[in-house]
Amino acid sequence: MSEGEAGQSEGNRTLSWIWKMQGVSAAGEVLADALRIEWCKARACANHWTEEVQLLVEEMRRVREFLSWHAKWWDEQAGRRTGLPDAETEGIEGYAKRQASLRRHLQIAFNDMWVMVESSATAEAQL
Repeated sequence: MSEGEAGQSEGNRTLSWIWKMQGVSAAGEVLADALRIEWCKARACANHWTEEVQLLVEEMRRVREFLSWHAKWWDEQAGRRTGLPDAETEGIEGYAKRQASLRRHLQIAFNDMWVMVESSATAEAQL
């Protein structure tokens, strides 16, 4: 079936031309059935890949959210240990701040890499 208009229910969609073919011979009927089967397979495959793109975009969003949260978590860990000698406190704070910085840099790198993927996926979704 055709995609139809936005907000249109499944029952109101128009049938694709492939389902309305008439006046074919017996040999042509076999061909018509084969075409319908291939059309169904191609549509299922297209729908599958559309869903995969949606899942990928959501996964990218979640990775960025996680990296942001993890960087904040490491920032909180920097001052969490108390009562230690100054050298140990300085080492723990340095380690925590380095981990937070790594997460932020990863998030920025992923944003840069994924900006084209997201814009392409958004453009495709609007078609």
